[in-house]
Amino acid sequence: MAKLARLISPRSADPPGMRLAARARVIYGDTDRMGVVYHGTYLRFLEQGRVELMRGLGVRYVDIEARGFGFPVTDVAVSYFSPARYDDVLSIHVAVTEMRWARLSFAYHLTVEPGDRDGVRERVSVLRGETRHCCTALATGQPTRFPGDVHERLAALLELPS
Repeated sequence: MAKLARLISPRSADPPGMRLAARARVIYGDTDRMGVVYHGTYLRFLEQGRVELMRGLGVRYVDIEARGFGFPVTDVAVSYFSPARYDDVLSIHVAVTEMRWARLSFAYHLTVEPGDRDGVRERVSVLRGETRHCCTALATGQPTRFPGDVHERLAALLELPS
C-alpha cells in the first residue's frame, strides 16, 4: 500500500478529514490471557469505526447490500504502537483517504484518551491502519461503480479538514 509509510509512527499527523467515528470498550473476550487485545481483534474495531463513519453520512451498510452492492476489504495494513488492555475505552478515528470509481480507502487511528484508562494522563496511540475496499455487485462479485449518492457522500469527506 503506497500510504503505508505514513502509518509507521504513532506521532504521524492524521490525514485531512480524520474524525472520531466511534468509541468501544475492550471486553474480556477481545483479549488474550495477559489482558492485552489480541492482534486480530483490532480489525473488528476498524470495521466498527468505518461503519459508524458511513452511518453518520446516512450511508448504512445494510441499505447498500439491499441495493445489491458490497464493499469487501481488499487490503489491510496495521502498525501497532501500544497495546490496548481489558476495560480500555478506544477512540476510533477514521478518514476517507481515496475514492475512485470502484475503490475506496480509509485511514484509522485508535487511541486511549486521558481518563479512559487508570493512570493515562495523555493520549496513547494504540495503532494506525488503512483498509482498501472495492465496490462489487453482490450478484456477480465483479467490481462495479459505487452508487452515485454513496460516492458523492464518501468523496465529500476527502474535502473536509480534520
